[in-house]
Amino acid sequence: MQTQDDFHARIEKAQQAMKEFGLGAIVLEPGPAMTYLTGVRWGKSERSFVLVIPAKGDPAWVLPGFEEMRARELIRPGSDIRVWQEDESPFERVAEILKNRGVTAGRVGMDDAARFFVFDGVRKQAPALDYVSATQALKSAGVDLTQPAGRGRAKQ
Repeated sequence: MQTQDDFHARIEKAQQAMKEFGLGAIVLEPGPAMTYLTGVRWGKSERSFVLVIPAKGDPAWVLPGFEEMRARELIRPGSDIRVWQEDESPFERVAEILKNRGVTAGRVGMDDAARFFVFDGVRKQAPALDYVSATQALKSAGVDLTQPAGRGRAKQ
């Protein structure tokens, strides 16, 4: 079983890769990259569950309010958890995180596992950013994007 130190080291390696590839942050939805970097397995649904890893600073999570208690049981790296309610936009939370982490211009890597409505929602809330694929940076950080992420919400 991986330790919290292992996941911190993986995130640091991803942050180094972001700098190498000129990314201010990476936005992840549940999938192989999120599982590898954090150990969190989460099933995708119509309610967005997102991880933002900035090139500098701590990761932050965006998740539905009703899932907060369960998510806190699983989330190891990153204590910045921002919930959204049914009448709110999760993408506003993502944009807030980017702004709070100083990512107001430049390139942001989107995980290829992210669905279009997530990409589109983030882009509309932070239109000044240039959105590109995060694949090169993730692969450089050692993420195996060919591994299935699993469907359950169990710890790895």
